[in-house]
Amino acid sequence: MAAYVHMFCLSNYTVLPRFKAVDDILALDVSSAEPLFGTPFHSFRVINAYSTDTGDHRIHSVPPEVLFPDLGFLLLVVGDLNIHNPLSDRLRYFSPREIASSTPYFEKAAESAFALLNPPREYTRFPLVGKAHPSVIDLAFGNPPLLPLVKSWEASLPSTGSDHIPITITLATPSLNRKPPRPG
Repeated sequence: MAAYVHMFCLSNYTVLPRFKAVDDILALDVSSAEPLFGTPFHSFRVINAYSTDTGDHRIHSVPPEVLFPDLGFLLLVVGDLNIHNPLSDRLRYFSPREIASSTPYFEKAAESAFALLNPPREYTRFPLVGKAHPSVIDLAFGNPPLLPLVKSWEASLPSTGSDHIPITITLATPSLNRKPPRPG
């Protein structure tokens, strides 16, 4: 699991890891004395998770309630959640086990007003061997304060040697994009 932070953020904001009581999570808190990204918020959190099946298809290593907290600031949740759901891949057949495994995550996200940022059917995993098909198991969700800032979602960075494609989320920053007023 990795998180890449743009040098602009490292140079202009405080970026600190946030340690959770749950394994398989990397969280970063970005904060500033000034409001971030043209919003009234001074804090932004990224939760990156690698949630694995524990052997009981109803239980994963990272529970949904940990991924979708009700925070009063900007929150992006990303990760290899190892779940398959029709909301992320509408044309694929899903087994009852896959639906049972993924439903608690999508229900908790909806209950907490998070939106799935992945465009439907944009594959994020391409198996290197075997007969498995490409899939959408690397997901990104934004909470309500973050959603107006999401400019793009892209899974096309150069290969990392993994069977997963890195996801890039670009945020629009209205205050940084505004041109200064012309004098006089």
